[in-house]
Amino acid sequence: MFLFIERIFVFLIAISVIRSVIGHISRLWSGTSQPRPVFRPQQHSSTPSSSGGHTSTLLQQDPICGTYVGVDTSLKKIIAGRVYHFCSAECRSRFTA
Repeated sequence: MFLFIERIFVFLIAISVIRSVIGHISRLWSGTSQPRPVFRPQQHSSTPSSSGGHTSTLLQQDPICGTYVGVDTSLKKIIAGRVYHFCSAECRSRFTA
């Protein structure tokens, strides 16, 4: 009985590892030049919203320093039809230079 449980456990670990490797390979294959958007919950101490009190903000990674900035509050620059989000005017000027 224990041998059967051990085999199932090893099988589940192997499936998890294979799935993780396939995910990494597919991200490398599709290109990493476009960072994935990140959603993080934002908590407010004031009045809660009608959707249960939690709101989420879309975050994008600054291409210069790598910090994540909120799409609503970031400095934006459109180059070749693509919108880039920056944390500061310094990062934006370094990118366009």
